[in-house]
Order: sequence, then structure tokens, then C-alpha cells
Amino acid sequence: MSDPKTQRSLFATLADLARVFGEDRVLGAAGQVFETVARTKAAVDDNVASLLGLANLPSRSEVDELRRQVEVLQASVAVLMRKLNRLSEDTGDKAAPHSRRPARPGRIPVTREEDLD
Repeated sequence: MSDPKTQRSLFATLADLARVFGEDRVLGAAGQVFETVARTKAAVDDNVASLLGLANLPSRSEVDELRRQVEVLQASVAVLMRKLNRLSEDTGDKAAPHSRRPARPGRIPVTREEDLD
């Protein structure tokens, strides 16, 4: 019932009924209707969740919880990456460049995969 036009129409109808039949009777009946609607929605939600479980599909709340967990993990990874970058900058400034031994004459140098990067 998120449509404002529908809400206004419903409230106007309830107000008209309250004038004709009396406020207490209309409010009591409307309360019962809304209570029944809420119970029915809860039952439907439970049944849909059960069906999703039988089909081995996640419910909306499970997907939302997983989404929150992924967001937390992404934030943790971002923090770790920043820390690693700072550490590599700090150690890069302090460390001397690696010196490679010259290849012995007559020997073919071996190229490792990590040397290509």
C-alpha cells in the first residue's frame, strides 16, 4: 500500500463508513481486517520460506545477511590492502635493491616464471 492515491482513497472510505456506522464499529472492523491481513502475510511468508528451503534456495533474509557479510569482508580486505601497501612502501624505502649474481660463463641462464613479472 505504498501508493499515496490508494492510501487517501482507503482513509476516505473508512472515514465515510465511520460517519455512517459509528467510529467504534468501523475502527474495530478495520482493526480485525488489518490483523487478519498481517496474519495471512506472515503465513504466506513462512510458506514461501519453506518452499525456498525445499528447493535449496536462499530466502531474502539469508541473501541480505550474506550481502552484509560480503560488505564486511570487502571492508576488511580494503583495510588489509592499505596496510600492505604502507608496509611495502616502508620496507621498499629501507631495503637495498636485490643484486643478481652474474651467470657463469658457458652456462645458459635459467629464467624462472617469477622473473618474468
